[in-house]
Amino acid sequence: MEILDVEKLILLHGFRKKLGFFAGSLNSPVREKLLEWWGNDSDIFVHSGRLERSYTEELLGSKFCLHVKGFEVNTARIVDALFYGCVPVIIANHYDLPFADILDWKHFSVIVATLDIPLLKKILQGITQQEYLVLQSNVLKVREHFQWHVSPIDFDAFYMVMYELWLRRSSLRLQ
Repeated sequence: MEILDVEKLILLHGFRKKLGFFAGSLNSPVREKLLEWWGNDSDIFVHSGRLERSYTEELLGSKFCLHVKGFEVNTARIVDALFYGCVPVIIANHYDLPFADILDWKHFSVIVATLDIPLLKKILQGITQQEYLVLQSNVLKVREHFQWHVSPIDFDAFYMVMYELWLRRSSLRLQ
């Protein structure tokens, strides 16, 4: 699916009714804590197992999409959130975000320490509508940098990886 098709879906889907969304296996203590605190909440949808609606519909219907580190080093959840125009919420301590040497994540995501999971709803509700619209607008701007193409195009994921490697080259040189 191309980004233009996704933008049509976002417009057709309309208002994002859920405050937050997470779906995934409970393969870490952090994810278990998230389910414990927010598993029965009406504003933050935390789900483990089969979804009633499609994953795409859930992403399109949520303002914030939660990325909770499991046992894997990384997942596609961040890119899924960006692709569908959902503001990613990174729930982790000391997480090495993709392209962090290039992109300033605080302009298009929310980063929450794992100890603050009990405060998650308060944190997300504390983001004003204007602040949210700025975050989401920036999500729509940066998502092209996370998309891969068969033949790389300017500023896509291929070029972002190459540029980040180029930036890090000095730390790889022998002194």
